[in-house]
Amino acid sequence: MTDWVLIIIAAIACYAFVAYLEHKKKIDLIDRGLWKLGEKQEKPEHKLITGVFFLLLGVALLIGVQLHFVEPDLTSGLWLSGLLTTAAGIGLVVAYAIGKKVRIST
Repeated sequence: MTDWVLIIIAAIACYAFVAYLEHKKKIDLIDRGLWKLGEKQEKPEHKLITGVFFLLLGVALLIGVQLHFVEPDLTSGLWLSGLLTTAAGIGLVVAYAIGKKVRIST
């Protein structure tokens, strides 16, 4: 059980470090006067593509576990992985819908 917790903590730490480096780069570009408003803004379509990918991957994992395409000792880990990737996919698709709605209204 502690292995999963350590993996999750390491993944969060890596994400936080990458986000920090991106923030430092953006602040440095602003200080130098090289940042243009609207530059490097993520398009909502990228979230949709990523969300659909994760959603389908999670559903495939869940179906694989239910139809016993995997060995029994891997079932619990793949079930959890399927649920997490499905939730990530749904979250990204919802973020796309919200981002698209905000973009249209402004």
